[in-house]
Amino acid sequence: MLRTIARPSRVFLPLLALALASCSSSETVDQQSKLAASTAQAAVLVSDAWLSGAAPSHYASSALQSFAETLADAGRQVESAPLSDKAKRDALAETVNRLSNAAKRAKDAVEAEQHAQAGQALQELRAAQGDLANGYRQYFSPDR
Repeated sequence: MLRTIARPSRVFLPLLALALASCSSSETVDQQSKLAASTAQAAVLVSDAWLSGAAPSHYASSALQSFAETLADAGRQVESAPLSDKAKRDALAETVNRLSNAAKRAKDAVEAEQHAQAGQALQELRAAQGDLANGYRQYFSPDR
C-alpha cells in the first residue's frame, strides 16, 4: 500500500514544484501593489481622522505604525520579486517604500501631537498613492 502512495507522490512533487515556480513576478508585484494601495488608503483615512479630531492619538499612532510595517514588507516583497523589468519593478518598490516612510512620519507626528507635520505626511501619502497607481499601470502595460 505504501508503495502505491509513494509512486504518485513522485509524480506529484515535481508538478507541485513546477506550479510553485510558475508563480510569476507579476503575480507577486500585483498582489503586493494592491496590498500597498489599500494600506496606503487606510493610512490616509486614519491620518485624516486624527487631523480632524475624530480619531484618538493612541489609535492613530498604533494604526499608522502597523500600516508603515505592512507597506515596508510589501516594498521588500516587490524588490525581491524575480526580474521581469528591473527599472519598472524598482520604481514600484521605491514608491511603496515612500508610502511606508510617509506613514511612519505620520505616526511620529501623531505621537508628538504635531498637526502640521501630520498634514505634510498626509500630503506625501496622497502623492505617493498617485505615483503607485501610475507605476502599477506602467508595470502592467502591454509593452513591458
